[in-house]
This record gives sequence, C-alpha cells and structure tokens, in this order.
Amino acid sequence: MRTFAAFLKTEQRCMGLYRADFFLKLIYGMIAMYGVRSLWTVLYAQDPAMVGRPLASMTTYAMLAVALDIVFYPSALSTAPQNYISGQVRTGRIDTDLLRPMDLQGQLFARNVGTAVFSILWLVVPAWFMGVLFLGMMLPPGFLWGAGFVVSVALSFLILFSLNFLLGMVCFATTNIKQLTMAYSGIITILSGKLIPNWLYPDWMQAVIRVLPFRCIFETPLNIYTGAVTEREIWSGLLLQAVWGVVLFLAGHLLWGRMHRHLTVQGG
Repeated sequence: MRTFAAFLKTEQRCMGLYRADFFLKLIYGMIAMYGVRSLWTVLYAQDPAMVGRPLASMTTYAMLAVALDIVFYPSALSTAPQNYISGQVRTGRIDTDLLRPMDLQGQLFARNVGTAVFSILWLVVPAWFMGVLFLGMMLPPGFLWGAGFVVSVALSFLILFSLNFLLGMVCFATTNIKQLTMAYSGIITILSGKLIPNWLYPDWMQAVIRVLPFRCIFETPLNIYTGAVTEREIWSGLLLQAVWGVVLFLAGHLLWGRMHRHLTVQGG
C-alpha cells in the first residue's frame, strides 16, 4: 500500500508542475461544453422526438461527457497504459519497470489514479461547477443518483484502465500500436455513448453494444447523473460495471504474468 501511495503522490506532483497545460485543458473543457450544448440545442429545435429526452437532460449528458473526457480519453496522455508501455518497449526501458517493487499493472494503475484524482479535482469539478452556474447543467435528481454517479465514475475508470492495459500488452507482440490505438480510440468514442448516445443507434447495434463493456465507460454514469434510470437500474448498472472491471483487470493481470515470463528486452 505504501508503494502504491508513493506512485500516486509522484504522479500528482508531476501533473501539478505543468500549470499552462492545466489552464489550457480547463479552457478547452469550457469551450467544448459550450459547443456540445449549442449543437444539441440546435438538433432539439429541429426534431425534439429524435433526441428522445428533454433538452435539459440531453445537454447535461453531453456537457458532462466532455468534462469526463478530460480524465477518460484513452490515448491523450503519455501516462495512458498503452502509450507508456509502447514507449518503454520500443526503447528497451521496460526493464527498469521490472526492477521496481510493484508489478507493471500496479505501477500504471497507481500512476493513472494519481492523474485521474488531480484531473477530477482541478479540471472536472471546476468545469462541472461552471456548467451548472452558466450553461444550465442539471444537478442529479436525488442523493442516490449523485452517489451512484460518483461510484459509477470510479468503476468506469477501472474498466477503461483495464482495457488500455490489455491494449498495451499487444506492444510485446507488435512493438508499435499507433494505428491500433487510433482504431481503439474510435471504437471507444462511438460505442461508449460519449459522442452519440447509444439509444440513438438502430436496435441491432444497441443489441451489440449491450454485450460489450464500452457502454459502461460513459453511458452508465451519465444516465445515472441525469436521472434517466430508476433506483433498481442504478444498482444493476453498478453491478455490471463492477463485474466488467474485475474481469478485465484480472485478464490484464494474467496476461501480464504470461508476457513477463517470455519477455526479451531489446534496445536501451
């Protein structure tokens, strides 16, 4: 636990050093939130039935998705597991990670938790606060929905981290995963409900999405926050997220153990 806390604190300090980057991300978040709010307002004016939800609920969903994307975007940060592993494998510096008193998955999880905690406190919360004050973002309909949203976001982070780590394992077979990462980011954007809510897709596509873990990343927490689900559906949604999180994290752990036994370091 001490080792995990040390990695977490180190990553938070690193994030706090680049203040210009911090302010630019905050400005980007506000501009993007205003942009998606304007887009869905225009679409709603054209055909309210097409959106399928009240305007305030839809704009809140879209703006909160932008705020969460600051933390969740799967390939924007060098600390993202797949990017970090790719760089370490190409340069041969992966051996330094093997010498540390924590396995690679634990190291990267601690680093990403540190980045996420900093981003949520200093980027997402201010963006949410400004959205509520000036852009008409709704508050959760009740305490259960608010608390459920917080838990759901934590589980979403676990699921996304685990998916990213599994993608990073591909580096040991292919070395370069740049193109694969681009395709993966597109899949996350389309199927997670971040850019286009999944209920707007055709029925056959919704059926496919329901058996995949991607919708648990954005759609589940956003539906909870906006009150689009009942109390019973909150618990079922959190349970589904927890199952996916545990399964994917364990899959990454088992795959890393197998890769580790057959690892040959080149470069350096």
